[in-house]
Amino acid sequence: MKRFIIERSSDEFYTSHSGLALVGLGINRFTSLNAKLKRAIPDTKDIDNTDVIRSYLGLLSLGKSDTKPLPT
Repeated sequence: MKRFIIERSSDEFYTSHSGLALVGLGINRFTSLNAKLKRAIPDTKDIDNTDVIRSYLGLLSLGKSDTKPLPT
């Protein structure tokens, strides 16, 4: 896996979703989330529990604590 180089740019535009890649890299490289979750909560459904937890961590990294749509 390639390493990220974090630097400030004066001519590029970054969206708020660009941090998801950095959060995902941190979870994969610096934690043992999969092994610990599989020991604590065995998978019994079609969707793995690790996928649910990773999705929730992604939402939290974007500053969204739930999946309800915003009012228009």
